[in-house]
Amino acid sequence: MVLASDSRGTFGDPRGVTAQNDNQKKLYGVSKYVGVLMAGSGELGAMIINEISAHVKDNNLVGVTAVMNATREILKKRYDEWFARFSLQPIPSLPSPVRPTLVVIIGGYDVDNAGKPVTQKIYSLNCHLDFAPMLHDYGFALEGVAQYALYLLNRLYASESVKNLLPLAAYVITETASQDGKVGGPVQLMQIMPEEGCKILSTEEINSIIASNSSRSENLKVSFFKD
Repeated sequence: MVLASDSRGTFGDPRGVTAQNDNQKKLYGVSKYVGVLMAGSGELGAMIINEISAHVKDNNLVGVTAVMNATREILKKRYDEWFARFSLQPIPSLPSPVRPTLVVIIGGYDVDNAGKPVTQKIYSLNCHLDFAPMLHDYGFALEGVAQYALYLLNRLYASESVKNLLPLAAYVITETASQDGKVGGPVQLMQIMPEEGCKILSTEEINSIIASNSSRSENLKVSFFKD
């Protein structure tokens, strides 16, 4: 399994003047076999995910479903504590405050009674749906600026090999960044292997993958126009 994100936080109404920060951490390893991605309010998400990471460690949670359930409980608790008077979603014609956006994707392996990884699962939790758990059973999940990545994944996603998923994950991030200014900054990548668990790739490893994608992109163009 592979998890990927950009590093850009956008501040301000996207319909007007905005500012960016390209140092947002959006990808976390919270247990040996589980990684977490977040989209939305970076500062709020970072604080809550740090709490989730500590809870997972203190309670020795390993499998992705157990981590998802604990994550949902903490997210609901904090949002109910901090934003009880806020609407889940905008209400037309009413100037009521709306919960700050935070969406979490949780991917990894469930484990058997011996603690060995057995089944891959991907969940998402969305604040505007009161963090109802959603299981993505078609191979991938997307949040944030998802339109371009969804198109590319529908076209190109076919392999369960990490060797192929890493360049594809990086490609959908960089291609989205080339079309939408709300996405950008360094790409963040994690691979989750049944033998090794979670591994966050280094800057050098990621840059090498992105460089190799340049030739893949050119090959796509050449193959399209080939007779």
